Amino acid sequence: MKWTIGALLKRATEILRERGSRSPRLDAELLLSYSLGFKSRVELYTNFDRPLTEEEVENYRKLIVRRAKGEPVAYITGRKEFFGFSFKVERGVLIPRSETELLVEVVYERVKDKEGLKIIDVGTGSGCIAISLCKLTKNKHEIIGVDISEKALKVAKENAENLSCPVEFKKSNLLKEINEKVDVVVSNPPYISFDDKRVDREVVKFEPAVALFAGKTGFEVIESLIKEAREKLKPGGFIALEFGEGQGERVKELLEERGFKGVKIFKDLSGIDRVALGVKEDV
Repeated sequence: MKWTIGALLKRATEILRERGSRSPRLDAELLLSYSLGFKSRVELYTNFDRPLTEEEVENYRKLIVRRAKGEPVAYITGRKEFFGFSFKVERGVLIPRSETELLVEVVYERVKDKEGLKIIDVGTGSGCIAISLCKLTKNKHEIIGVDISEKALKVAKENAENLSCPVEFKKSNLLKEINEKVDVVVSNPPYISFDDKRVDREVVKFEPAVALFAGKTGFEVIESLIKEAREKLKPGGFIALEFGEGQGERVKELLEERGFKGVKIFKDLSGIDRVALGVKEDV
């Protein structure tokens, strides 16, 4: 049988649907675009009836097998879109999520009309938060991304270079290696409890546990981060952090217990509490 792009996409979608993919058609399109070297998925539809060579079909088959076994598309292609920018990702580095874009939006709205702020992105991973803020604010602030993972820092530095952003990256367990006062602490920290059964199996299998899990309660890292941020922030500075479904009320309590004022909770596009912001009072 001579496969066309359209026919192969249909078959790959069926296979991925059978194997439990939540987005089988999108996965099939992303992987075929990547395999054929297309710049976007639009090219698949402008070449829908194009016949494929045996080599092209076999190369694609290998990618579909990997996806069918649960490997995330981003690890297969080595790329992930976030806030309109393309980021390199690889095994051992957390894949950027669309819900985290809300965290960037919340911080951006508070810093867009200012200049020269010192912003720390804790647990920077691929650098997607720090670099997106750098691009959006047009380099008006000093942004530092910290992470405990050497691999993550390496990837983050590559992304900053590829996207022409002068973000500094350094190794640090939370804020322990930050020795000066800062204006903003932003973070998508680990917030999943070890006992949470809602986590997708492929996430547990493929993504770095250190970037996902936070003890029995899911709050261990958040609690430590809030405590350290309280010490490092300048008066009037703020912390913004992402958290998991059902954690909003407790995160708000933790911020208020540490003396943060005007604590706000922001909902994501699904209507789920997702981001908290608290201000260190002026003294």
